[in-house]
Amino acid sequence: MKGDFQNLGVYLKEKRLNEGFTQTELSQSLKVHVQFVSNWERGLCAPPSHCFHHLIDVLKLNREHLVSAMVLDSKRSIEEKVFKKKKKAKAG
Repeated sequence: MKGDFQNLGVYLKEKRLNEGFTQTELSQSLKVHVQFVSNWERGLCAPPSHCFHHLIDVLKLNREHLVSAMVLDSKRSIEEKVFKKKKKAKAG
């Protein structure tokens, strides 16, 4: 399933794996359900704002890379809406 946060999800998963955390361990550290971590990594949603500082500390995230991933996702999402081609009506 494709979401609007693909770049962010890839970045978060890569950093989680690099730091040696399972999704369960990270979710416990953040005090969120493991399904939230899974959804973030699959690009279905972004972490809530109250989780970002903890994620930055625990996963040793580079703030610039984090922002860049989010900007790329926003840009792609906006472009899809703006440049979306209208479906042609079928004749007859």
